[in-house]
Amino acid sequence: MFKIISAIIIVTFVWGYLWVPTKIGLGYISPFFFTALRLFTGALPLFLIQILRQKDWIPAKRDWKKLITMSLFMCLGYYGLSTFGMQYVNSGLASVLVYTMPIIVSALAHFFLQERLTVNKIIGLFIGLAGLLVIIGPQWSDMEGSHTLFGELTIILAAFFWACANIYSKKTFSGYDTLKMTFWQMLIGGLMLGLFTILALVL
Repeated sequence: MFKIISAIIIVTFVWGYLWVPTKIGLGYISPFFFTALRLFTGALPLFLIQILRQKDWIPAKRDWKKLITMSLFMCLGYYGLSTFGMQYVNSGLASVLVYTMPIIVSALAHFFLQERLTVNKIIGLFIGLAGLLVIIGPQWSDMEGSHTLFGELTIILAAFFWACANIYSKKTFSGYDTLKMTFWQMLIGGLMLGLFTILALVL
């Protein structure tokens, strides 16, 4: 139990601090290129681990469409939009907004995973939504904060895509090699975002 609790605490600190260097990095590099580099950096060790495990790492032909869809949800939708939105929002607020994802997952799971909403879940959803309105409410009436509001809504949209990725993963990749899926998801997403960055520079 001690090891589990320690691991949770460490992960919490690592994930929490992640938003700080991301915000710093956005001062020097465009958000989509930053995200592409982040995905490539994460994909490389996963590939090496897969090779060391002597596991098959090339997807079957039938899996490509699913992997591309997963990349669109998770890498472009979540990673790309959340990083883009952070240009207009401080790192602490961004980390709070993006974790509206569990609220969205609960609602989506009711319709797509047959995980019915109980009374307790519904109460929790309304409490979460009330907290969300408290956070973003002041920007609705503050025209000077329009850029901040845009950033907040972008990050909430990123949370929606993260939720979609979770639902899609549970429906589609049950029993699939997790490392293999994550590697290809990150590699495909990195390539997409890298291409998008190049096109943006050219055009």
